[in-house]
Amino acid sequence: MSRADALLAYLVSSFPGNTENIATEALRHVFDHSDASIEALNEITRSGVGAIKPIAYIKSQVIHDDGSRPDLVGFDEDGIGRVFIEVKFWAALTANQPNTYLNRLPNAGPSLLVFLTPEDRIESLWPMLRERIYSASYKLEEIDSERKCVRIAGTQKHLMVLSWGSLLDGMAARSLDNGELVVDSEIRQLRSLAQYADEGAFKPIRLDESFNTDSESRLRLYKRLVDAATEQGIAQEWVNRKGLRATPRVYGYGRYIRVHGTVVWFGINTELFEATGETPLWVNCSGNEFAGFQDELRVQNARWAPVELRRGAEFPEILEGVVESLRYIADRILDGREAAI
Repeated sequence: MSRADALLAYLVSSFPGNTENIATEALRHVFDHSDASIEALNEITRSGVGAIKPIAYIKSQVIHDDGSRPDLVGFDEDGIGRVFIEVKFWAALTANQPNTYLNRLPNAGPSLLVFLTPEDRIESLWPMLRERIYSASYKLEEIDSERKCVRIAGTQKHLMVLSWGSLLDGMAARSLDNGELVVDSEIRQLRSLAQYADEGAFKPIRLDESFNTDSESRLRLYKRLVDAATEQGIAQEWVNRKGLRATPRVYGYGRYIRVHGTVVWFGINTELFEATGETPLWVNCSGNEFAGFQDELRVQNARWAPVELRRGAEFPEILEGVVESLRYIADRILDGREAAI
């Protein structure tokens, strides 16, 4: 990333938690000043929804009567909000997404809800969106599986998932053809922002993923899981860390915590991760706390119990699984202690 292309990424790093808001306004700014970029978006929408009316202009922060607020709304020449765009990196879906926005799409004529997301997120986001739509008793009709575009059965409303790369590539090509050199520079800024947001994200763990050359960036994210799971356990009142502290070991970050009154070490064990290929997160007991539960907990080396790490899921679901697994181990320790009394 060159210095000239780093301004938006700098703003994001300076205002954490506002990545998607900054990206939304930056994208709207480009559309405001580039007819070529709007035409690039129209080409993409037509590739999924052939008969959709072209977008004439785009607004952000359009609030509907029900309080829903799509990130960007593309209006046709009649002033009808025809295309809603949700600007995503790796933040979790909100309660409104996608069903509330699908409901808000116009009923007359073809319309489209677009989720703009990193390429690496499409694989996990697409089934999540479809599951939420099915949960609202909608039926889907496949339009283009490669483009990730479907129609809500019985309507002219559509859902599409689009990668940042696909959109920005189309915008860049169109802007260069039209000689919009300033816009081309702004698109490069958006690429840098998307790259920055992608690099710091907790991406789904692939089914075949093991401890590999990407380990340093992954380890920072596993550390987030250890701390977040600890805080959730404290909030649920079965974990306590009073008087205890984070205590990294040679094989990774971790901390001492008290579960149901028993002190354990919870953290990353890269050695067991490499040896088992199962999970980087483990609970270590100093005594015989796992006695009687060795097989049930799949204990390694008598004192190490693996903590589940869901694969193919996004951070909220991964964290939920870690907390459930950690609590299950904690409850077995409590059972063993009570049985020994």
